[in-house]
Amino acid sequence: MPKVSEAHFAQRRKQILQAAQIVFSNKGFEPATMQDIVNETGMSRGGVYQYFSSTEAMMRALLEENNTDFENFINSLIQKHTKMWDAVQDYLEALSHEAGTPFSIAVYEYFVTGWRNEERKTYLRNRYLKGQNIFSRIFQEGVRRGEFIPQQPIEDITRFFINTTDGIALEAALLGHKTVGAPTQIDALRLYLRAVLGIQ
Repeated sequence: MPKVSEAHFAQRRKQILQAAQIVFSNKGFEPATMQDIVNETGMSRGGVYQYFSSTEAMMRALLEENNTDFENFINSLIQKHTKMWDAVQDYLEALSHEAGTPFSIAVYEYFVTGWRNEERKTYLRNRYLKGQNIFSRIFQEGVRRGEFIPQQPIEDITRFFINTTDGIALEAALLGHKTVGAPTQIDALRLYLRAVLGIQ
């Protein structure tokens, strides 16, 4: 790759990943081709291949960006709120408005269609465990501050929370918030959390 400034490299990489996300959102992961993404970027084929060699590499890069954004968001909620229950409310409020995007469907497709691929399954497992550890910080911090008195192990609460919110997000993306009743499902999750976290 020719020598370029770090700023130029980062800008081009971002441009390519934005194009990849658009293509994945519109076509899905499996049908998307490198040529589709090259066309979306407006760059030359060689220019794109200097940064990414495959759609797989692009998806992984997008997922890593997503992980970083998620971790930063959780950390910001912990820093912003005195009470962790308020942090949970902020998270659920964001979910009620943003749950389910075409790209999230492409992400599910990426993992579901790769269920026979051991390397991809290992990546998914590690990603799930990392996400679980990141989100559990809110619950752990609530316990540390004496706000939460969990009725179940934090790990179990976090797993249930992630599995439920992922399900809501997927259904909302496929069928729409109104059809699946996303707000009322989130309200039900809120009732569960209030009880299981021992909030008076």
